[in-house]
Amino acid sequence: MSWLRENRWRIAAVVAALTVVVAGKQYYRDASANDLRWILAPTAQLVSWITGHDFVYEVGQGWMNTDVMFVIAPACAGVNFALAAFLALTLGSLTGMTSWQTTAKRLALAAVLAYAGTIVVNTVRISIAVELHRADLHRAQGIVVYVAGLCGLYALARAIDGRKLQSLYWLSVPLCAYVLITLVMPLANGAAQRSDFVRHATTVLAVCFVVVLIATFYELVRWSLRRKQ
Repeated sequence: MSWLRENRWRIAAVVAALTVVVAGKQYYRDASANDLRWILAPTAQLVSWITGHDFVYEVGQGWMNTDVMFVIAPACAGVNFALAAFLALTLGSLTGMTSWQTTAKRLALAAVLAYAGTIVVNTVRISIAVELHRADLHRAQGIVVYVAGLCGLYALARAIDGRKLQSLYWLSVPLCAYVLITLVMPLANGAAQRSDFVRHATTVLAVCFVVVLIATFYELVRWSLRRKQ
């Protein structure tokens, strides 16, 4: 009982974050472009400014530019990234959640950073896709940008929280959050029946594996250098 009492606000924060994730996934499943204006509109404006291509809203489709034949549709909204970011940022802030005030402040900060980070990262991802004009690279490029953005956002949150990144083990939090949102939850909802899910899952796992491989190599090099000192 003493452990539950001591960690009650942390437990409440995890439950709240998971509730937001589940509710967000349900909302995103049937959301239209108009429903997602709150995240698609600022993204489209930034993409227009960065690429120089004007994206105009088309009812029922999204933000379109016929010159480059590209549509910023609901599938491009980055809601999954936002949910993964919110979950990862919440988990990364649990240490400081010792009262309802600190828990509320950290959850609010996680929500703000997740929203702002999603718009920035998604703008970068879509801008690159527009300039590449390569549909075959669109999926892989997007996953790489999302994983890098999620890890960067999580590192920023830890820095704001005053926690040093002494090793790369912290990468497990954003990576696991991303895999949970993009693979585990869709699988639980029958996504395996979709023809493109295997390709998507393979790309996600490959990117995460490469990140883990690089992090492991980095840690081995650090360990080797410390032994020589």
